[in-house]
Amino acid sequence: MLTASLYQQRAETIKSIEYALKAEKIVNDTDEVNWKARIYGFLATQYRIARLLTPAKEYIVKASAIVEQIKRPQIANTVRGLINQEMAHNEMANKRYTQAIAYIQQSEQYFESTAENRGFFKMENEQLLGLNYYLLEDYDKSIEHYQNALRVGIDAPENYVTALIHNGLANIYLNRENLLKAEKHLDSAQRLADKSYYLQLKKEVNETAYRYYATTNKIDKVLFIKKLQDSIVSEIYKKSAEFVDNSYTNLGLEIKDQQRRSKSKIAFLIMGLLVVFPITLYFILPQFRQKQKLISKNVVDKKVEKQQFPLPDNPEEESNKDQPSGMENETSPTVVISDQIVNKIMNRLEEFEGKHLYVKRDISLSYLAIYCDTNAKYLSFVINSQKKKDFYNYINELRINYIAKRLINDPYYRRLKIAALTNEAGFSSQSKFAQNFRKVTGMSPSEFIKSIPEEPEE
Repeated sequence: MLTASLYQQRAETIKSIEYALKAEKIVNDTDEVNWKARIYGFLATQYRIARLLTPAKEYIVKASAIVEQIKRPQIANTVRGLINQEMAHNEMANKRYTQAIAYIQQSEQYFESTAENRGFFKMENEQLLGLNYYLLEDYDKSIEHYQNALRVGIDAPENYVTALIHNGLANIYLNRENLLKAEKHLDSAQRLADKSYYLQLKKEVNETAYRYYATTNKIDKVLFIKKLQDSIVSEIYKKSAEFVDNSYTNLGLEIKDQQRRSKSKIAFLIMGLLVVFPITLYFILPQFRQKQKLISKNVVDKKVEKQQFPLPDNPEEESNKDQPSGMENETSPTVVISDQIVNKIMNRLEEFEGKHLYVKRDISLSYLAIYCDTNAKYLSFVINSQKKKDFYNYINELRINYIAKRLINDPYYRRLKIAALTNEAGFSSQSKFAQNFRKVTGMSPSEFIKSIPEEPEE
């Protein structure tokens, strides 16, 4: 857990989770309820930061169950306070801000009876209250809680919570068109975010900076922030996707190990049968033959028709799709999800398309599912039902349309070689790029370029 905590301080969330999971395996074989509660709570937080909300909720449930076994009231109340904080984050993720506020207030009551880290917990809760009231557009209450948070933490070293407070105040003053105060708090937030390892903090502060520079018409700053933000967002989702892929790999190794043990048991059983069977046969076979002769005298031969079953159609077309490595395109016809989830995924897909993230070479279904804050099955279902195509055709059509628009609107692109266009679109080979280009446009890339009318010279 010490290693997990060190990785947490460096905002290496995935590494932090990996070591905390190792600690969980060790402590699960003991009666150390204090450590179990601490580890479960830690994992709930880290999974939530990694945007993996399902396992985060599972560890909240685990922590809630184990906390009842903790005998020391201060430790139990600290854990209960942290559990309520996590429940608040979960409500915020579902845009239920009033319920989130109730959990934060409950959390604060538990922290009142604790001594360790009391100031930090208070500061964190005030920041969360400020954020929730901001999201409810109650800016006066939001400012009040943000200022309370700054007062509580005035004697403590500045940290990521301090940055979030200044970022929240900057957003409020931007909404109120008070650009001087917005700039003051944004400068503080950016200064702290620049020193921080937390990518999510950098992302949030950059979103505010983008708003501020767009409002003040500082186009050079807007372009700089956009480029920086795309890099940060890409890194966040890349790390999360790598973690999901590693989780599937580890799960596969565990299954293989179980299969290996099962095969060993089966082999042992077969060897036992090979020893017992000849002995049994030696005693039973003579009796069986004698009985068979008696039966054959009284039985009339009957014709037995073998029932024929037609083989199911299983056409297997050769795929020309530029498939990201290692991801299945699975869609279940029985998937049922609410309109709210569909709309949420569609909004995230719109954002994904707007940022042109589909041109990433290593794009995968797991990457996009994490970006959309959902799972691969739901995402695949929504793409099939709403976009009327599967994942790979969806991505490849976006890539081809992206390049086609560039070719039409920018003469520079028409001077590029096919290899450069292939790389720009995110395809792994020129042949796959050409095949998909013809599939979408009905022409080869060179034919498409020739069909674009030349701009008249001035």
